[in-house]
Amino acid sequence: MSQPFQLVQPAEIEWQQGCPYAKHFDDIYYSRENGLAESYHVFISGNDLISRWQRLSAGYSFVIAETGFGTGLNFLLAMQLWQKLRPENAKLFYYACEKHPLKIHDLKRALSSWPELQPYAEQLIVQYPSLTPGFHNI
Repeated sequence: MSQPFQLVQPAEIEWQQGCPYAKHFDDIYYSRENGLAESYHVFISGNDLISRWQRLSAGYSFVIAETGFGTGLNFLLAMQLWQKLRPENAKLFYYACEKHPLKIHDLKRALSSWPELQPYAEQLIVQYPSLTPGFHNI
């Protein structure tokens, strides 16, 4: 017998000083001072992505696996830099697991803070899956 369909429990967001705050985990999604700089430092620099991508040969693939998608800020930064640095015919695969995804209106609000990422944010928003369990390809 099949299991009854259940919706994913979305993140319960509260907005504090213009930043999303996860009530369930009593935690902010990113730094109130400069979330973009924080994400760049922790995710991009912390994983040495620029250097690793510059050493990647043409036609190769690069895989990122992340626990927690959150607002998608790490994803958008990775996309922006990958577009600038990727070797010819190289592919980026980005996997993220998220137990409590943001509702679309919270995602839009969170990503509106970074105009420099808007082209990528718009693509993500258009393809953002409904809050259903399982794997979603974007």
